[in-house]
Amino acid sequence: METMTIDPRILSDRIRFVVQDEPKAFAYDLGLSLSAVYNYMNGRIPTTDVLFRIAKYTGYPMEWFLGEELAISEQPPVAA
Repeated sequence: METMTIDPRILSDRIRFVVQDEPKAFAYDLGLSLSAVYNYMNGRIPTTDVLFRIAKYTGYPMEWFLGEELAISEQPPVAA
């Protein structure tokens, strides 16, 4: 079985992308503290269960947050 190395820069960039300018709302919607969201945006790696909640909430697969690229057909719908 192949192990994956997590790049905290990619993870934090992608979390910043999905949070955008709404860290308070993001934290509230996911039941996270605002400081936890800021920590994730600055390179701290969330636990698997938190990453799962983030993925489910955003529509992006967990693997995308860990560095995997998505095909266009796998992109979540853009909010209007």
